[in-house]
Amino acid sequence: MRIDGVKRPKSAFLSVEKDMELITRELLKNERFKRLLFYNSKDAMTRPDLTQEETLGLINKNIKIVPKLYVDGSVLSYVIINFDNFTPNMTNPEFRDNIIEFDIICHFDQWQLKDFQLRPYKIAAEIDSMFNDKHLTGIGTLEFLGAGQIDIQDTEFAGICLMYRTVHGEE
Repeated sequence: MRIDGVKRPKSAFLSVEKDMELITRELLKNERFKRLLFYNSKDAMTRPDLTQEETLGLINKNIKIVPKLYVDGSVLSYVIINFDNFTPNMTNPEFRDNIIEFDIICHFDQWQLKDFQLRPYKIAAEIDSMFNDKHLTGIGTLEFLGAGQIDIQDTEFAGICLMYRTVHGEE
């Protein structure tokens, strides 16, 4: 119900929920990415594709939109999606550019796959191939800014943070 005289808030921050959903949907389309998160074994890349139920089970368990890591004994690989460093967009004042971070965190026992393959870097490669220099409707174009090591003190987890700058055009 709409109440006369009450305006809906207008803010670029209100698009975060839509952007988070769009990014999560893109991630869930990638079978290799899903296998790397779901299967804890070294042969994760050769295991079967996930069922729809298994895929949906990744949300809020392996793929997190709240930047808090709850470690449970069965889940050993995580991707946390963060939005950070919002700045004014000089060409389109309706939008705010920002940085999207993908924190890839894996238990040390799960890092090594086959030979010299490392799970966090394989996950990073999948994410990078999906988002670098890609235009996502409503979000804009994502430009790779960099990546850095994540060391979580006093735990058995570490990983990589991928950072992408959003560039809003004249959408």
